[in-house]
Amino acid sequence: MAGSILEMPAKNRVFQRNESNVAAIVFKTDAPVKARVLAGKRIIKPWHMSTGSIPGIPAGGPYTLEVELRGGGVKSATGLLVGDLWVMAGQSNMDGCAKLVDLEPPSRMVHAFYHDDAWGVAKDPLCRVLDSRDPVHWPAPDADIEALRAQDRAFREYGGSIGVRFGKEICKIAGVPVGLLVCSHGGTSMEQWDPQKKSEGGASLYGSMLRRVNACGGKVAGVIWYQGESDANPEAARLYKDRMKALVAAMRSDFGSPRLPFLYVQIGRFFMDEIANSPVSWNQIQQAQLELASEIDNVAMAAAIDSTMSDVIHNDSISCRRLGVRLAELARALAYEKRGALGLAPDKVRFEDDARMEVRITYKNVRGKLAPSSHVWGFFVEDADGTRVPLVSAKANGSKVFLRLAHSVQSGARLWYGRGFSPATNLRDKSFAAPVFGPVSIG
Repeated sequence: MAGSILEMPAKNRVFQRNESNVAAIVFKTDAPVKARVLAGKRIIKPWHMSTGSIPGIPAGGPYTLEVELRGGGVKSATGLLVGDLWVMAGQSNMDGCAKLVDLEPPSRMVHAFYHDDAWGVAKDPLCRVLDSRDPVHWPAPDADIEALRAQDRAFREYGGSIGVRFGKEICKIAGVPVGLLVCSHGGTSMEQWDPQKKSEGGASLYGSMLRRVNACGGKVAGVIWYQGESDANPEAARLYKDRMKALVAAMRSDFGSPRLPFLYVQIGRFFMDEIANSPVSWNQIQQAQLELASEIDNVAMAAAIDSTMSDVIHNDSISCRRLGVRLAELARALAYEKRGALGLAPDKVRFEDDARMEVRITYKNVRGKLAPSSHVWGFFVEDADGTRVPLVSAKANGSKVFLRLAHSVQSGARLWYGRGFSPATNLRDKSFAAPVFGPVSIG
């Protein structure tokens, strides 16, 4: 019989499985109670005395936890799942800012831990930061937060995200239910995500995320991250790589997982006037993100440069779904050790001839072959004196791209792919867009 304290797990909660493909369903009690676990009418764990943990529940569900009450009767928690938890963090393109049309349909096997600390079936809009218990997500200490929340629910027109499709793809790949821990916040910088602020708890982004992970058991299968737009300025761009390395290291330490899979999206397009605003820092962030994929163990990156847009900087719902699939493909290889490759990326850049008029770019992790075979757009060559070198042709063959230059170039010539805020690009393999890169010296 229950004592004076009995706190059941939230309806629809997802518990992280362990390496044996099972999890303990936990609840809070101050005295031994009689409890059992059901899957429909099937008994998974029969009635027995428990002090708040029922171990050995296999991946799957939904499950129902039943606890016998003092004086008779039963208290139940329904919709419980055992599977994999994934943190969703970063800024607005992880929040999901696509217009609320053409959305990914929800799945009963993909749930979300929303900003209000409630579990539910994952459904867009996933991210409502105003619902958070943590003040870091509120606009101002003196804001009428309840009025703002009501307004947001009444008039929200955007919120299509990566998460629902990602969760459904992971469910197919891993064969287990998925829980998405929604922790992102639009417009935030790496300085705001600084792990050294975790002692501030819910007054910091990292502290809020860590509290929420701990509220869900402290262990996760991995992290998906989409951020960088707010750091595309000269001061922050030069610090971006070091800050990202510190963030990944802190998550792995605080989540107790030294090889925690960390999957992220390279920032994509920005419809910004390049005459009035220099794109140099934007491209620096993209290059830093590309380099991080080879400088940190067990991370992988997907490009977003082929995204269609909901507004000047946010992906539309079709592109969000596509990015969800790409991140899940990276998870296939990185988190689930199944057949798959990491993100498409340039590997080597060389002159093909002594005349220094033909450049060969070799790509790695190519799924199938690069396309299109001719009329490849997006490459930009600059001579050592800073003048642009016209291209005669740009063709792809297998895992290589060949550029024919209009004239010979000097030592120190540099190459970009996707230079600028919103370049015309079309190179891809059968699953991924080629990422933005540059400048790189042509060897």
